[in-house]
Amino acid sequence: MLVTPTSSPPQRQSSSEMLIVLILAGVQFSHLMDFIMMMPLGPQLMRVFHISPREFGLVVSVYTFSAAFSCFFAALFMDRFDRKQVLLTIYAGLTVGTFLCGFAPSFGWLLAARVLTGLFGGLLQAIILAIIGDVIPKQRRGRATGLVMAAFAVTSVAGVPLGLMVANSLGWNATFLLLGGFTVGNLALAWRYLPSVTGHLAQQRTDSAWAGIAKLLREPNTWVAIALTISMMSIFALMPFVSPFLVAIAGLSEADLPHIYLVAGLASLFMAPLVGRLSDRFGARRVFIISSFFSVPALLAFAHMGHAGFAVALVLNTLVSAVGAARMTPWLELVNRSVDSARRGSFMTLIASVQQLAAAGASYGGGWLIGANSEELARFSQLGIVVAASMIVSSILSLLLRPVVEKLAPA
Repeated sequence: MLVTPTSSPPQRQSSSEMLIVLILAGVQFSHLMDFIMMMPLGPQLMRVFHISPREFGLVVSVYTFSAAFSCFFAALFMDRFDRKQVLLTIYAGLTVGTFLCGFAPSFGWLLAARVLTGLFGGLLQAIILAIIGDVIPKQRRGRATGLVMAAFAVTSVAGVPLGLMVANSLGWNATFLLLGGFTVGNLALAWRYLPSVTGHLAQQRTDSAWAGIAKLLREPNTWVAIALTISMMSIFALMPFVSPFLVAIAGLSEADLPHIYLVAGLASLFMAPLVGRLSDRFGARRVFIISSFFSVPALLAFAHMGHAGFAVALVLNTLVSAVGAARMTPWLELVNRSVDSARRGSFMTLIASVQQLAAAGASYGGGWLIGANSEELARFSQLGIVVAASMIVSSILSLLLRPVVEKLAPA
């Protein structure tokens, strides 16, 4: 059956609108790179600071938990200030934390710096999405979200390899110093070119911050969005174990992994903006459900491939990454659209807190199911079934999430 567009084709973005989107994509890249880069630097950090894998795991996880903590409390005030000023303040905090990581002289200082970067970095995606929801007209919002979400693929394709090259040549701390330099430059661009975003302040507030959160939590739409977010984060039950699975079960060597991730990152980089345009044209809900429909068999095939070798593993991993990226953009657009502008900052920050906690819980649960020994990675297939089931659940939940009708911004 032919799928018909839900609206007329969106107009092209203006140069000023595109500049806003690119700056926000740079912010997204900054905090993703700050978080993701810690994992491939693990061997160097354990050697330099003489720490165990358990202590290194603490360095990684403390970021997530501090991010969840800050997101929950930031939801109390996110909608009470100019969104541009909120972003600049948070981004400046991430910049300071990134430089402190680069200058950390000991494990204790590094741990403290990771807590600081988590407190600020965990807030950035929420305020980015709130700005997109307020500044970008609805008919072009999916495209803008897709471009910003493509920062994850850029991190995988370019950021991590470059960071590892710098770390191998100049030391692990040079990677964070270089990233800190990038954030300073992008912070200056954000200060200069991002517009003030104060339209949400026009609504007079008579309730307290806690009362505002309580009002959000009384709405069924909020709980549907929370449930949808938790189901989306189930993928983190698999992600930490993909590399061990590819080596121990699929038969790849560690030298094959960079090629696997490079191709997967390129596929995601292509898919994210494409799906954003499709969401604008055919509707985010429809694109999300179709993407989930293709994700289930792709994930099940990947999790059950056994000793498949490089070619099959490359194809299946790339397919899973591509359809995963295809689900991410319409999911965020659906959640972003499910609240009015006046409360979007608090709502998206609350969702970010749930997202961080759900990702951490999924990672722990996945590790508990798989076990500690390499032989037990065969349970990866069972975990794949659980995650595939959650994709079906997320499709059902997307049907229950009600969009808030708002007047279109001027094109």
